[in-house]
Amino acid sequence: MSILGGYKELRERLKSVRLWSVMAITLGILVIVALWGVNQYRGKANFHNYLTNMWHRAFFDMVGYVQNIQSLLSKAEVSGDDRQRAILYTEVWRNAFAAQENLSQLPIENNVALEKTAKYLTQVGDLSFSLSKQLMNGKKETLLQQKQLKKLRAYADKLSNNLNELAIEISQGRLRWGEVRVVGTSKLKRISQNVTSSRMLAVEAGFKDYPTLIYDGPFSDHISRQTPKGLPEKLISKEQAKKIALGFLNLKRSDIVNYLGLSGDRIKVYTFEIIPDRRIRDRTITIAISKKGGKVIWMIDNRASSSPKIGVAKAKENAKKFLIVKGFANMIDTFYLKQDNTALINYIPLQNGVKIYPDMVKVRVALDTGQIVGFDATAYYMSHTSRNIPKPAISERQARNFISKNFDVQSVSLAIIPLDSGKEVFTYEFLGKYDGKYFADYINAITGKEENILEIIKDPNGILSM
Repeated sequence: MSILGGYKELRERLKSVRLWSVMAITLGILVIVALWGVNQYRGKANFHNYLTNMWHRAFFDMVGYVQNIQSLLSKAEVSGDDRQRAILYTEVWRNAFAAQENLSQLPIENNVALEKTAKYLTQVGDLSFSLSKQLMNGKKETLLQQKQLKKLRAYADKLSNNLNELAIEISQGRLRWGEVRVVGTSKLKRISQNVTSSRMLAVEAGFKDYPTLIYDGPFSDHISRQTPKGLPEKLISKEQAKKIALGFLNLKRSDIVNYLGLSGDRIKVYTFEIIPDRRIRDRTITIAISKKGGKVIWMIDNRASSSPKIGVAKAKENAKKFLIVKGFANMIDTFYLKQDNTALINYIPLQNGVKIYPDMVKVRVALDTGQIVGFDATAYYMSHTSRNIPKPAISERQARNFISKNFDVQSVSLAIIPLDSGKEVFTYEFLGKYDGKYFADYINAITGKEENILEIIKDPNGILSM
């Protein structure tokens, strides 16, 4: 064979090798892409199942709490014992609070349309708490309050029946929560059309005739009509709100950010649902940013908390550090409640040594890791303002003359407290014991009038006031 002929044969062999190499590489890429697609499909399916289970739990928990409210209100109507009714009203308040938290977790696209249901839960809880306090102070329900309770119980019956019908349909698989919520307005629009959301809005329709109630309580309608005092005037956009939300959560970016809409009565808020890491399936954060001023009004982290590994003291330490970082200085803790492996702690600011109770901020801490899983500054931004606090017109010694001689005073502070009317008053706060129980007695620092007296409930689950 000539040299030229050998060269041609070698060149043909190389072409054949290159062809097979290209085919092998192409086939390999196709296999990899197929495997990646299968993995992505399985990942989305698993994520869908996780979210569906989470929504199921939140919904059925809410149904249980509403049923409890219905039963407790019925018992209160029958009971003739003031002390027993006070206990029942306190339980109504606890269940209404829990029902609200679960309602906020449901994937209902039209959150604004559910405001009446949320408002009902707020009012039934707050009126019940107010009546419990009233009964503990020896004052029976007025005829108007009894009529209001009857209306609230009737709406509880209606809400419970509607939710039970919906629960049956979900349990039997006739309704579904819809597909996984991921980034993109087109997919969000598809979710808004899912059947369960429509049926939940039908539940809301039962509240179209729900009346406005006026009663003596810190969240009553006449108080909620006040204008927020603590928000800057500048309005922000949805995109600016999104950046503020991510900054508050210390996230440079997030795998999934869903915009849930603009809602709220006195404080209009942009609400977002954020999944910080697609790989951590048990963590979804809902956060609300005020349109006016761009302030974080509330945040709920739905990460499941396991058995407690830290105590309340450490939780308070973590919460205070968190508040300092977020710009809330000179805050002190007041009351707290342990619930579902978390601690909900109330904080108020000190101004020149005076406690400012209206400017309350709530922080929820997970007791397994010490992580902040909840934040609510609604009261703070509704009430916070520059206050010119006067000097007391009466001395502490003079103020003591207005409290019972049998009251064992353990500490005294100056405090601004909110009245049921929504106004504020400057007082001496006397903390102490009487007959084995703890109380807080508030004496007007200008006039000497007793403005309020609260019983402080101390038990293994927290310190609360009534």
